[in-house]
Amino acid sequence: MKKSAETNMQEKSKMAEISDYHKLTLVEVRANWSGGSHLMDLIVNRVEKQFDSQIRVVRIDFETHREILFQFGVEGAPAILLIRKGQVVEVINETLSQKNLEGLIHIHLLQDNCFN
Repeated sequence: MKKSAETNMQEKSKMAEISDYHKLTLVEVRANWSGGSHLMDLIVNRVEKQFDSQIRVVRIDFETHREILFQFGVEGAPAILLIRKGQVVEVINETLSQKNLEGLIHIHLLQDNCFN
């Protein structure tokens, strides 16, 4: 199936939003039909407030950006990607507890501090 020029532009724009950032980026992959996505949305909102200046959160609709997400190893929604300096450092293809998500973020923030 051939993609339209508009779809290609949207995908390139979303790719730039995901990867062109020097801090840790949390990408929340969601779908309106997914109950797990609604749960993860609540958790990500809390985590976003907690790590306010340390991370950036980007939300992506699975259905709209499926092809981009497959390139990152995302299999469905909900999923979480952690990206540092344009490189995927974690792909979680399941619902996480807030505590587990906070732990993953802490680990990657510590790695940022060690290597910068």
